Amino acid sequence: MVEAVSTLPTPAGAHRVVDLALRTGELLLAGGASAAEVTATCGAVARAGGLRRVECDITFTSITVTGQAADVDGAPVSGLRLVQSRELDYSKVSAVHAVVSDLVEGRITPSEADHRLTRIVAARHRYQRLTVTAARATLAAAVALLLGAGPVVTAAAFGATVLVDLTIVALGRQGLPAFFLNAAGGLVATAVALVLVAVDVGVRPSLVVAGGIVLLLPGVTLVGAVHDAITGFYVTASARAFETFLLTAGILSGIAIALSLGGRLGVPVTIWDPPTTGLGDIPLQLLAAAAASTSFAVSNYAPLRTLPVAGGSGALGWAVVVGLDRLELSATLASATAAIVIGAGSYVVALYQRVPAMVYVAAGIIPLLPGLTIYRALRRLSSGDTAGGIALLGTAITIGLALAAGALFGEYLAQALRRTKNPLERRLSGLMQARAARRGDRPLRVAAEAAPGSPGRRRRGLV
Repeated sequence: MVEAVSTLPTPAGAHRVVDLALRTGELLLAGGASAAEVTATCGAVARAGGLRRVECDITFTSITVTGQAADVDGAPVSGLRLVQSRELDYSKVSAVHAVVSDLVEGRITPSEADHRLTRIVAARHRYQRLTVTAARATLAAAVALLLGAGPVVTAAAFGATVLVDLTIVALGRQGLPAFFLNAAGGLVATAVALVLVAVDVGVRPSLVVAGGIVLLLPGVTLVGAVHDAITGFYVTASARAFETFLLTAGILSGIAIALSLGGRLGVPVTIWDPPTTGLGDIPLQLLAAAAASTSFAVSNYAPLRTLPVAGGSGALGWAVVVGLDRLELSATLASATAAIVIGAGSYVVALYQRVPAMVYVAAGIIPLLPGLTIYRALRRLSSGDTAGGIALLGTAITIGLALAAGALFGEYLAQALRRTKNPLERRLSGLMQARAARRGDRPLRVAAEAAPGSPGRRRRGLV
């Protein structure tokens, strides 16, 4: 059997353990993990390194870890680390998840975990820049197909997103904040639609814009905000919610500027409602939803082995929405139900593949984000229909919250039905981390209690 860590480190060793916990938390928080997950993971790493009375605090831009080193009378050791930048990289997040699992199970030492984290930080992104740009453009084209676009509009959405991605990458290298990047992206996507209208190509501009801005919509941030609020991390939830508002405002600002310029140049833009698709289009819709989710996963550097499940989660969520739409349920209720199914399925598969559930949750809800509703709301506002625009914005916000809360409830539901007896799974698999972090410093009896050949001893493929 693998022995859990039982010896307490020296004061110098305690500082290294605290630093290891902080670096782990920084990578997860920068990668979009919730405050509950980061808090519990930092605590698990510190306790696996031999610290007692571990406390972890997160304020969205900083992480603080405190623990006691040599004995109960010794002074606590603490450390603070700032999260300087945020970039979704699911390969790195999954690799960190594997390192923490191995450390807590006793398969590696804190020193080995430190070396592995160093390699993770220094590693390049899994996919080349050209591959990521193509994936983001494919995401936009797939969303346009879901909204009922034809070949011309789908190609236009693809091309517009290529321009959007190249623009925000170029501006990002100049150090511009995310607000201005989103504003530039919204402006470029709308400008492409206006140009196509001006040359009378016969496209629906709303579908081109909706496909182009899906790339920019802060769906992951919104899910994180709702997650933090429900699990009791209100300060972090407020920060994420304001970030969501700011990023969305950037998109709306760019669209508004483009529409205003188009109006002054005499380019007519009308509001197009999405056409109703028939039952014969369902296979194409499911294929497009799977392509959208897979493309989102690739654009955020998800591991190769997660891509089929990511695509399946998108298709499954869309199938639920289509089925409930046939029952004439509201869009909000249908979106929430689909998110519950995605959240529950993601939790189960994530346990088996030893990756964070958010990889599948974020990809699965991408086809359901209300990009077209946001565009139509702003178009009504810019044309003087204030009441209609506010109503559509309210609908978009409601759908977004329904998606986030539904995905979270789905994870809770899957955890309740599974009722695992393995304490490691409860600590390191999703939302149970919040409870584990608040139970205090119970000894880590994880791999030591697992019988040979049991799931706790079996090594699965890692990133």
